[in-house]
Amino acid sequence: MNAHRRTRAGILTGLAGALFLVATAASAAPAVNNIEAGRALAFDRAKGNCLACHALPGGTQAGDVGPALPMKGVTFQQMFQTKEKLVAFLSDPEKLFPYANMPEFGKNKVLTQQELEQIADYLWSLK
Repeated sequence: MNAHRRTRAGILTGLAGALFLVATAASAAPAVNNIEAGRALAFDRAKGNCLACHALPGGTQAGDVGPALPMKGVTFQQMFQTKEKLVAFLSDPEKLFPYANMPEFGKNKVLTQQELEQIADYLWSLK
């Protein structure tokens, strides 16, 4: 391969990588409506019911069985690295943490996959 083709191939590879990073960053940022929907589910006593065990910003009558969310000094990004892992945890906590004392919202079909993703978007947005 001559130098011109190698340079052109390198430029194209670099552009493809940059586009991938931009697309990944865009997909990682949840839409505002997903965050709001997730918050509503987390506060809904008939659905997510996160306030039964956790204190959340803006929540009332929060439980204290689980830690206040977000936990002081630890973000969801640090704990789970990806939103997909957070969704998996919400779906079946004991699969990731065998002694988790938390309902299996997805495994027990309390929440749909979309609802789990919305709650994850909400939790992911907390700082």
